[in-house]
Amino acid sequence: MQALQARLQRLETAVEATGLGLWEWDLATGELVWNARNRELFGVVDERPMAIADFNPLIHPDDRDVLRAAYAAVAEKPDGGEFTAEFRTLHSPGGKARWIQARGRVIRDAAGRNLVVGGNLDVTDRRMAEQRRNLILRELAHRVKNGILVMMAIVAQTARSAKTVDDFEAILIARLQSMADSQDLVTQAAGEPLPLIDLLDRALTPFDQSRFERDDKLAQVSIPTEVVVAMALLLHELSTNAVKYGALSAPSGRVKLGLTAASEGQAVLSWTEVGGPPVKPTARRGFGTRLIDISLRDNGGRVEGRFDPAGFQAKIHFPAVTA
Repeated sequence: MQALQARLQRLETAVEATGLGLWEWDLATGELVWNARNRELFGVVDERPMAIADFNPLIHPDDRDVLRAAYAAVAEKPDGGEFTAEFRTLHSPGGKARWIQARGRVIRDAAGRNLVVGGNLDVTDRRMAEQRRNLILRELAHRVKNGILVMMAIVAQTARSAKTVDDFEAILIARLQSMADSQDLVTQAAGEPLPLIDLLDRALTPFDQSRFERDDKLAQVSIPTEVVVAMALLLHELSTNAVKYGALSAPSGRVKLGLTAASEGQAVLSWTEVGGPPVKPTARRGFGTRLIDISLRDNGGRVEGRFDPAGFQAKIHFPAVTA
């Protein structure tokens, strides 16, 4: 008897270590017998007797049919059977619903006594991890789709503007390199908003940054990671055009970068070229405008370009986080 008692104590200790809630349901009387862990899982703080009628209100309404169906599938079998179900509790410690994995077995003995016995395990962490994984996969699929659209726009626009195969190769590689560099920033940000000045540093690296005048207000703004690639490519395109045709093609030319007022959750980056050759207006829709349409149209982003004789100007509207 002492050995049996010791084994029983070890078994109880092992059950406690796993966090398993043990339960027993007498089908004849409706009585429930729960261990302390099972009461804890469902937020039952007292030691009152439990009956099956007390159990249903403890389950989330959306999941009650799931548990009923799992039990019904084996309830009428002559020799009983096992069932498994996952459901949410309605009440639990901290006031938050918990995900429970229930495993039960219907037992029928020769005397006709019918019992259902089993265990409940808290699987909330696993469920939350699955939800985060699914969210990440959906976000990844969305970004991959946008990335393909951006690359298609890059290739198509480069093919239209390049005069030779060598030009096509040089322009395409430069644009794709800018896209790759900005993707590094997205990875480093790990899903958090990226400071705009960090993006400016990376996007303007191939150019003479001493010729860019930055407003101090730029340090107060961060941008969502889903906008980073589009913004980097746009800045690269504006800088390249400024070097070829605009202010940066002249020794004294420069570009002013500022931040103007916008509605809540939005910011406007102003791009103003000064000191360059006279600007001739064009009706052609540029690569930058096409790009911003692809990447920002769902977030309220847009580009307003103005070919002022004194220098090209642009206002880039984008979603932002302000410090």
